Amino acid sequence: MKYLLVLILVVSFSSCTNYDEKMRKFDASFTKMRKITSANVLNHELILGRPYIIHYADSSVVIYDDINDSIFTLIDLRDNNSVYHFGKRGEGNNEFLQVFSLCSLYGDSLIGVYDVYKRNLVEMNLRQIKQGNIQFPVLMQDSLMSLNICPTQYDTYLGLGFYENNMFSLTGKHIGSRYYYEYPYRDKQEKEVKNRLRGMAYQGTLCSNKSLGNFLYAVRSAPIFILYSVEKDRIQKTYEWIGGYPIYETEENETWRSAPMSADNKMAFVMAYATDSYVYLLYSGKSIKEAGTDAFKANIIYRLSWDGKPNCKFELDYSLTNFCVSDYDDILYGLADKGEIELVQYVLK
Repeated sequence: MKYLLVLILVVSFSSCTNYDEKMRKFDASFTKMRKITSANVLNHELILGRPYIIHYADSSVVIYDDINDSIFTLIDLRDNNSVYHFGKRGEGNNEFLQVFSLCSLYGDSLIGVYDVYKRNLVEMNLRQIKQGNIQFPVLMQDSLMSLNICPTQYDTYLGLGFYENNMFSLTGKHIGSRYYYEYPYRDKQEKEVKNRLRGMAYQGTLCSNKSLGNFLYAVRSAPIFILYSVEKDRIQKTYEWIGGYPIYETEENETWRSAPMSADNKMAFVMAYATDSYVYLLYSGKSIKEAGTDAFKANIIYRLSWDGKPNCKFELDYSLTNFCVSDYDDILYGLADKGEIELVQYVLK
């Protein structure tokens, strides 16, 4: 279990990144750029503790809050006065130990919640929650020690993990368990680093489109994002963009493994989101050495089509810690750093 939640650690060994020029070219490829200003989502104050994840479904947003007594907040966007607080931390049924992600499920009002300690994916029905029925049936119990689990349109589950030789698993009743791809590497020397260790340096965001057929993986520690399509019994890489690689060391003993990052390493796509039409990348470009934890916040979002073509660059008036986008790509909802984290919205069209 100790291996699962080793996040990006930082050590102070000096290095220089080599991706500045590639990032400038990537940025310049977005010929359409818009500066957009935030607006309040609610007409009353919303008290948040330490909000970590936000997801859109059924004209609502759900926020996972790491320290509030009720760990989930549901805002009905059709009636901005309707706010629901629910969900408890614990080991029992309908309780959570460590929420790692929220994901799309089939059905407009459904969201998946992956608990990395319990290693299960459960269903959250927003319409039932609004009626006071707080139940989270288990959809999938993971046996592969995965970091994250997302459903696909083929009644299978895409897993992301520090597997021995691979980055992804695809599991299902009719296909068993299959593994695909490695974590990225810059050269033959880095390829020799164990996949499980290398994966710790290339941690990032996995998300799907609403239709559950296309998936995005965006790396936090380097400007890398990869697009995939899922078929009935396999995963296909459809597009890959690599603008550089992280600088890190590896540490391993009998009970512990980690990949501490250089403090000079620039954070890249710190968060990402996907709809049926586009992928969205929240880009930092700041190092922990110069910005501290602010390196994990950003106010630049790149929007691309699923074939990797640039669509629009958005420059926001506040840095975000996380965000989601409506199914129609018209509104972006963000957790904005205004001294305290607040929920805001941006019009994209």
